[in-house]
Amino acid sequence: MANHAELPTSRLADDLAIGLLAKTFPYKAVHAAIATTGRLEQRTRTLPAWLMAYLSMALWLDLGTGYVRVLRNLISGLHWSSGLTHCYPIPTDGAICRARERLGSEPLRLLFDSTTRPAGHPRATWRGLRKVAVDSTVFDLPSSEKNLVEFAGGAGSAVPQVRLSLLAECGSQALLGAAFNSAAAGERAPLEQVLDRCTPGMLVMAARAVPSYDLFSRTAATGAELLWGTCDSFTLSFKSRLTDGSYLSELRGRRPADRLAVRVIEAGLVYDDETPGVRALVTTLLDPRTAPAQELATCYAERWDTTALLRRTKVDLRRPGGALRSRTPDGVRQEIWALLCVYQALRTLGTGREDADGPFTGSPFADAPPAGGPPANGPSAGGPFVGGPDLPAAPESTGNPRTAALAH
Repeated sequence: MANHAELPTSRLADDLAIGLLAKTFPYKAVHAAIATTGRLEQRTRTLPAWLMAYLSMALWLDLGTGYVRVLRNLISGLHWSSGLTHCYPIPTDGAICRARERLGSEPLRLLFDSTTRPAGHPRATWRGLRKVAVDSTVFDLPSSEKNLVEFAGGAGSAVPQVRLSLLAECGSQALLGAAFNSAAAGERAPLEQVLDRCTPGMLVMAARAVPSYDLFSRTAATGAELLWGTCDSFTLSFKSRLTDGSYLSELRGRRPADRLAVRVIEAGLVYDDETPGVRALVTTLLDPRTAPAQELATCYAERWDTTALLRRTKVDLRRPGGALRSRTPDGVRQEIWALLCVYQALRTLGTGREDADGPFTGSPFADAPPAGGPPANGPSAGGPFVGGPDLPAAPESTGNPRTAALAH
């Protein structure tokens, strides 16, 4: 009979966080994402893909901790929160690393995408428009030859770097879209990807040193209204003064026909270092009667920035040396999508509010039939993860003394 090592008791906060992950991303949804991306294992494994998906998220709850300890805490948390009673062998760090590689990044991307919807927070709307904001940040990655090729750093950086752009609803701070690429490739591509998610009925706020005609007009073509801040030195041509002190102007492209009417509001703002300043706000809302300048300036002051947003996960991506651990590009992608999944789960704790349509219980593809049949020794994709022991059975113990004993 196999010897079973007693699992250390996890802190209640850890178990609660893992339970929240399991509630936001039920087993059924995780299994479907894995099947959809072709990552479903063909044979019973000690470390099944569904467990590695949860591990990818749990790694962000225990930064700086080794794989084995995080996996032990994860299984303990799932036992406490979700009724898991099976024993799962705890292998070496190397085996866990290889299992993460088999999983890849696409299942985590699908899981994140399944949560990108407005939460319906009461502070998210202004005069019938949903307030959303977009921002970007750059952060370091672990240095490796593969990471340097795929994620070259920006000017002056000798280490690989990622540029991450996020679109989020104000008030709830629920993420509506995310994209990232190499910092050396510039911010245009990821910004375009998230801004393409804008829809009519949104008020999209952003900070742009110089609002390019191409990006501004492309975003306006989605039907969303725009409110973008510019740097102090940026000026636009003066057309006419409006009753609230703002004025009409236009953005110009390369061709003579590239003209877009805009309204400029010179707003007094207090910057992060508490020094006052004036910033020009450029908007597509041209009528001061339906969009008063003072109200628009107040809306803009309530926007967020990416680094502050992700601090809800207690992660500082811009700390020296970076926060990620992967030395391969797909591992980096997996970690970033996993972090965004963790953020989506934890942000309801900060707002004290769930989505307007009720608690999120899985992805839109949760009811899709699993590819290749149900997981080995496990249930069909029909049963929910949370609220009962409806989980795949663990492989039979092979005598590994590091097996975690989870059954009472």
